[in-house]
Parts: sequence; structure tokens; C-alpha cells
Amino acid sequence: MENDPLFTTFSPIKIILTIFAIFAWTRVILRFRDKVVNFKELAFWTIVWIGAIVIVFIPGKTTALAKLLGMGRGFDAMVFIAIVALFYAVYRLYIRSNEAEQEITRLTRQIALRMAALEEKNKE
Repeated sequence: MENDPLFTTFSPIKIILTIFAIFAWTRVILRFRDKVVNFKELAFWTIVWIGAIVIVFIPGKTTALAKLLGMGRGFDAMVFIAIVALFYAVYRLYIRSNEAEQEITRLTRQIALRMAALEEKNKE
């Protein structure tokens, strides 16, 4: 059974990863329809999830990328790229969180000043 091409082509991990990639991609499509995600983001995530499916079924193609990056194995290159991408994502989340915190502080100050002005006006 292990030598059967169909069995090796559709191993459980490949099926699980493919189902996950399709599920994640459908979430992006739904968010695009709800206008939460713009077209550029839809295109980016479509490339990411289709690329993930291709890598799952044709892992040998990652070796060329590994050689280009000066690494020996395709898996090493994929892990390296994933770690760099995750660090970048964390950085972007940090920046957005910081910007949101500053906006909340600004709005809170405006509201406090307006309330103080209203209270002062009501005392008169």
C-alpha cells in the first residue's frame, strides 16, 4: 500500500494541509465579499494559499529556492521564509497596535476636554 502512487500522492498530511489552505482561502474570499479585505490583499492571500498547496504536492520545487538562498534543503528554505514572514507580521501588528493606542489616547483626551467644557458651561 505504501508503494501505491495514489497513497503516496494523497498522504494524510497533504490532505489535511490542502483542506486547511482551501478553508483559509475561502475565509479571505468571504472577507473580500464583505469588503473587509481589498483586492490586493485578496490577490496576496490567493497566491500564498495556492503556493502552499503547490508546495505540499510538489515539495521538490522548493529545492531550487533553497539553492537560490544558499541552503541545502527546500524544507529549510520554507522554514526560514516562514520565520521571516512571521517576524514581519508581528512587527506590522505591533505598529498597528501602537497606532490604535495613540488614536484611543487622542480620542479620550478630546472627549474629556469636551465633557469638561460642558460641565463648566452647565455650572454657569
